[in-house]
Amino acid sequence: MSHASPATILLVDDDPAVRDVTAAILEDLGYDVIEADDGAAALGLLSKGVRIDLLLADFAMPGMTGGERAASVAEQRPGLPVLLVTGNADERALAAVGEDRLVLKPFRTEELARKVRVALSGPGSGQVVSLRR
Repeated sequence: MSHASPATILLVDDDPAVRDVTAAILEDLGYDVIEADDGAAALGLLSKGVRIDLLLADFAMPGMTGGERAASVAEQRPGLPVLLVTGNADERALAAVGEDRLVLKPFRTEELARKVRVALSGPGSGQVVSLRR
């Protein structure tokens, strides 16, 4: 019986403490984690062809917002699922992000686990769902 390798998550956050805690949670959930401290480092890894199954990135970071990062990632790796983590409740700033692609801080481990599972669930998982009800 062969075991599939765990999914690899590229975690991007400029706050080392938040990045460390989030990486530990993801590793406890069984994922491989590659860490980057900014959007440029993340895009550099993607351009080198590093195997990434999911991008998990802080929405509000200096230099490149999560939305800008997601657009750049879509150009480099079409179809790569992206989850954005934010403490920002500004729906206008997050209008293009579907609820299934957004993890609100402070998040619970169960919520993060569920959203990662949904994002990695395969074709069609990249659909944008409106935040409006």
